[in-house]
Amino acid sequence: MSATVIIEDDDQPELTLEGGGTVGEGGSIVVRIKASEPPSSDVSVDYSVSGTATMGSDYEVLTGTINLPAGRSHVDLVVTTIDDDVIFVPSDMIVAPWPARVGTVFVDEGQTVQLGQELLTLTEPDFTIKLFANPTDRSELEVGQVVTVDIEAGNQKSDGFISQLDDVATINGSGAETYEGVVEISGDLVAVDGANVTIDVTLDERIDALVVPRAAVSQDGTGNDIVRVVDPDTLVVTPTRIVTGLQDGSFTEVVDGLTGGEVVIVDVTGGK
Repeated sequence: MSATVIIEDDDQPELTLEGGGTVGEGGSIVVRIKASEPPSSDVSVDYSVSGTATMGSDYEVLTGTINLPAGRSHVDLVVTTIDDDVIFVPSDMIVAPWPARVGTVFVDEGQTVQLGQELLTLTEPDFTIKLFANPTDRSELEVGQVVTVDIEAGNQKSDGFISQLDDVATINGSGAETYEGVVEISGDLVAVDGANVTIDVTLDERIDALVVPRAAVSQDGTGNDIVRVVDPDTLVVTPTRIVTGLQDGSFTEVVDGLTGGEVVIVDVTGGK
């Protein structure tokens, strides 16, 4: 009878460094981490970098950890330097399918950029205006409503309408509900991706409405809306019951109770 016994060594292999040297800007060099013998399982090797060069400015970011796979006797660490002397000249061009416009700009004029850093994005001339509403506002919105769009970039305004509106809310990490929609505009606007937009929605509209200042409207003892009408000849004040409609800013629509041309008292003190 015979038997086989396998003895495993728990000691980790000895690691040494090979390679290195001098490398110029925009080049790369390999440092080899070599094991005295191939490990039986993956080995995570921690390393550190020191010197006067700055990581992220003079050379690409290194994680500080590299994996030596099982059965491998070495692993290569690539150090890539950054060419920070790249300068654009007037002959340099940015080419894109026409028409296109500059979208988001990531660097300022005169700023030094790293090799491979994104400078800007090019977008199509057509852009989408998104609407975000809380549940209270969503209950008053519907597809087709007329809106006025005000874009902060360039102080631009345009009329439009709601073309899409979600029926299901999106819930963020704090539990707040938000409904999204899309607004189409009728005019031509020049904007960039991510610009802040103010959207005023026309919920209802009255043409040639009879209105009075909101400060002229009060209530009687039974909760009815009234205005105090002054007779211009006798100066007699008569409380007059009215039926109100829409309110816009400082004015209230009068649906019934007045014919127009009356003189009403405006309460500017908050008294009765």
